[in-house]
Amino acid sequence: MFSCRLKTCPMSLLFRSFYDKLLAESYIQSGHGIGFSPLFVLAVLSALVYAVYSLLFLSAFSPEMITEKVVDLPTIEIRDGKIVQPENFFQRFTLANGVHLTLDTTSDAETMKDPSPNEIYISKNGVQFVKGQKIELMPISKLLGTENATITAENITEFVDRVSGEMTFILPLFVFLIVVPFLFLKYIILVYVLALFSYLATLFSKVSLHFENRMRLAAVSAIPVFIFNFIFGTLFGLFDLGMIAGVLITLVYLYFHLSQIPAGQTAEE
Repeated sequence: MFSCRLKTCPMSLLFRSFYDKLLAESYIQSGHGIGFSPLFVLAVLSALVYAVYSLLFLSAFSPEMITEKVVDLPTIEIRDGKIVQPENFFQRFTLANGVHLTLDTTSDAETMKDPSPNEIYISKNGVQFVKGQKIELMPISKLLGTENATITAENITEFVDRVSGEMTFILPLFVFLIVVPFLFLKYIILVYVLALFSYLATLFSKVSLHFENRMRLAAVSAIPVFIFNFIFGTLFGLFDLGMIAGVLITLVYLYFHLSQIPAGQTAEE
């Protein structure tokens, strides 16, 4: 599945998909498989980056730094998995790497409104971790491992030290194992959709393609957008192409590769 001949090596396809006009002949027409190999390699590489990033993110939060940042944090009393003290309290603390910690006991709302990126939001009932616009809610009792606790600025150091020590080994592996199948499935679904669209693209042309060829065509047409959005949108947090621009660029690649297949020639399986 992962044979790495120069012309069809999954790793090389990740780079060549940006510029190589000979892919229509060397890979789409004469290749093997249905394009999953480069998608899987891309998912693994992306997951490795996410895992390393999670480790660097975790290492930035030293217990001493956290204690210094939350020195004004009031004593937090937790009873039956719910914050009972302080009441009607709201304060936002700036941590490291643009991360903010917000303690809000002013209402019983379980989810925050208008979340900001990189936010740790503590409400009466739970802790919410916000990445971009994605919110992950965790009950306080699950995070602390107990229904009743008293948290002060002083004992946060011990808590952070214990949690960070455990998560140093667990978090990167967990992130890797979650991201690989998630991204791989995402890529497969999008490539299948694009392969089905290729039937419309060739409806009035004289180019004949078997389904395996269409899948390889869809893969090399979509990979540049996948890589661009991951590097600039996800990894660097700068911007991504967006749905409309991403679709347009993918279609440009698809029609370009189709134009390199001689009219009237049937692609080999």
